[in-house]
Amino acid sequence: ITDNETQLFHSFEFFRDQERCDFDEKSALSASVVEAWLSLTCEMRQALVSMEMSATDITPRKRSIITTSSSITSTTADSNTASETASSDKSDGIEEIVEQDLVTGATVVLKPLERAPKNVFEFNKTMTTETTVVQKTSAAVVTTKTSILTRTRGWRNVFTLPIAYDVNMIPYGTILDPVNPQLLHATGNQPEDYNRRFALIDDAVNNLYGSKIRAYFATNGIELTTCIISGGEVEKRPEAVDKVLDALCEYKCRRREPFLAIGGGVLLDIAGMAACLYRRGVPFVRVPTTLLSIVDASVGVKNGVDYCCNVTNETYKNRVGTFYAPSSCLLDPSFISTQDVRNVSNGFGEILTLALVRSVDLFELLETYGPD
Repeated sequence: ITDNETQLFHSFEFFRDQERCDFDEKSALSASVVEAWLSLTCEMRQALVSMEMSATDITPRKRSIITTSSSITSTTADSNTASETASSDKSDGIEEIVEQDLVTGATVVLKPLERAPKNVFEFNKTMTTETTVVQKTSAAVVTTKTSILTRTRGWRNVFTLPIAYDVNMIPYGTILDPVNPQLLHATGNQPEDYNRRFALIDDAVNNLYGSKIRAYFATNGIELTTCIISGGEVEKRPEAVDKVLDALCEYKCRRREPFLAIGGGVLLDIAGMAACLYRRGVPFVRVPTTLLSIVDASVGVKNGVDYCCNVTNETYKNRVGTFYAPSSCLLDPSFISTQDVRNVSNGFGEILTLALVRSVDLFELLETYGPD
């Protein structure tokens, strides 16, 4: 929306209660806005004003009006705004919140429950629906208006899911050194007799580092169970997730037992989906081994696989996925040394994107040291 259009929409308040407006008295309106408004037909002006008055806002889909015993607050927010306000105001002795939904016209009265005043709110919803029927007869035109009052009772659950995980910078080339305990510690606090681990490993990583990974755990007295899958894009399918789930079932992974995911971005996506689905969520530790996964997949919470629809017979990239955070990430840039130039370039493409959007300093570093 251009500045003039924004000003025009915000100017509707001048036209709401009158058929015409003395523009000379409205110095806040620029000449271009007045000209734009007058260039519209009368019907279009009336329709725009009506739409502005009945709709919530240009951008938000919903506006709530929260009324409490001490104040009235108008907000543009999602459906849990009232509950958040209620939970924060409960400590001030406010026991009732009135929320008006201008989309449905319903009035919602929320009361925090004593046992969980920040999470559960009893509500009564009241909504009036009016219908008008016009019937033409030989004698006259009969208009019938019907109003239906609907009342609904229930409760609203309000919960937030905290997301917190550490991204650990490992000293270069030491992650598989048996004297470095970070890979073991990343699996969390476990009983003293916890002497096993499960690791999902990219097949290319297994070919290059498999013996060192196994030696690391063997030296520390840990029995390692591995599941090897291809980290190629063509393998990024639900079938790969099923393979990991089968392996976790066979391993009998416990509810709070983390597993390791060692590989590139495709493998980390597959691991994240499997971790989210298995037993409704188990911890997993990311160990990215490519430049792209170190700067992209390792630091986010999105996981997804490509999906082939049986109806359209088309494959959709990242169509099926989850938002599920790892318990931690371990970054050792020494893995990049075994990548080819093309894949290193792919990783730098992602870094360049961040530099263009967020950081002049990073862009200048790439200009200066990129070839090195």
